[in-house]
Amino acid sequence: MDEKKFKEIIKFAIDKEIEAFNFYTEASKNAKYSGGKELFLSLAKEEEGHRKLLENLKKEKVSQKSIEKVPDLHISDYMVEMKMKPDLSYADTLRIAMKREEKSLKLYNDMKESNTDKDLKKLFTLLANEEAKHKLKLEKIYDDEILK
Repeated sequence: MDEKKFKEIIKFAIDKEIEAFNFYTEASKNAKYSGGKELFLSLAKEEEGHRKLLENLKKEKVSQKSIEKVPDLHISDYMVEMKMKPDLSYADTLRIAMKREEKSLKLYNDMKESNTDKDLKKLFTLLANEEAKHKLKLEKIYDDEILK
């Protein structure tokens, strides 16, 4: 993978992290309960951390990164798309967040599958893995707090 391609992908991923940060920040402002506010603020903070990690990621370090298997509860697979609105319930906001993470995960997995370069595949796998972790976290919270 050449340096230019690497930088383009990282910039794209950083833009996605900024978009997610803004979403979770907005969700925290709209949350009616302190637990929801705290959850969405912590997710925004994680997205900010991912942005910083991506900004400091060097091309040669990609191949050294390990990838852990992240389980998928598939809860979001059965949900319909919703639009963010200020008056949404905590459960609906979680649903939107899960669908967003699911879409990002699918995007990176699709990009991985459409490339033959092994370094690009590894980079997209790393990015997909981060989205899978977020999706799992949200699905566990949804399962524990909403579906209980």
